[in-house]
Amino acid sequence: CQACHSATPTHPGFNKPPKNVILDTPAQIRTQAQPIHQQTVMTRVMPLGNVTQITDDERDLIARWVAQGAPLK
Repeated sequence: CQACHSATPTHPGFNKPPKNVILDTPAQIRTQAQPIHQQTVMTRVMPLGNVTQITDDERDLIARWVAQGAPLK
């Protein structure tokens, strides 16, 4: 996620984070828990084109994390 969704994206073609969503810190990630769940678990549109080759197990992990209240630890 951070290759694109960082204050300083490293993914080619991105000079700013899409939709200004920055995921550099645990707190920033937690505040985006519901949108992350929507985009990665529900609609499966992220990562775009599945460029990171996220697995179904990883998507399930995100779903469980959100269901548990997106704890930081």
